[in-house]
Amino acid sequence: MIKNQNKSDSYKNHADFSKKFLIFGISVLIVFFEIALAKWSLFFGSAPMLSLCYIFTLLLLCPQFISPITIILPSLLFEVMGGDMLGVRVTTFYIVALLVTTRLVSNEHDDFISYWANFSLICIGVVLFRLLVFIVLYFTMPNISMLAFQIGVSIVLFPVFFVSTTILLSMAESHIKQID
Repeated sequence: MIKNQNKSDSYKNHADFSKKFLIFGISVLIVFFEIALAKWSLFFGSAPMLSLCYIFTLLLLCPQFISPITIILPSLLFEVMGGDMLGVRVTTFYIVALLVTTRLVSNEHDDFISYWANFSLICIGVVLFRLLVFIVLYFTMPNISMLAFQIGVSIVLFPVFFVSTTILLSMAESHIKQID
């Protein structure tokens, strides 16, 4: 009896690790896609923050599978490969993760519009924090219209991420429950 319980705990730990690893791998792919979007002439210098959409959505839907490594390493990868200011994206994404897990996850009965509004405020806050650090470091003002475009496109793409992630998670959970 104890042997079977230890075996099921071991399977559960392996399943949780593989889910966390899959979420980490997808976040790295999203970072690569976000860097590729920044090279397009349409989004030049102001690609939508797809990784912020992904992290925010997963923190709302399944916070138990998001580890600090899943937030820090892809953010650091974007900073190094995307030419962003070192430490700014990591700091803002980690603060966002703390804010979402302490404030928003406890309100599980909120509707989609409140999640979208909260994401919009967080997106604006992230860009304002990056703008403040940029001004302090370089003593110059960047192109505000590009930042506004980045905020707008990120806010418009959030429902796509939320709905597609919800559908994928529900399909994965139903498949997992059938196997058990």
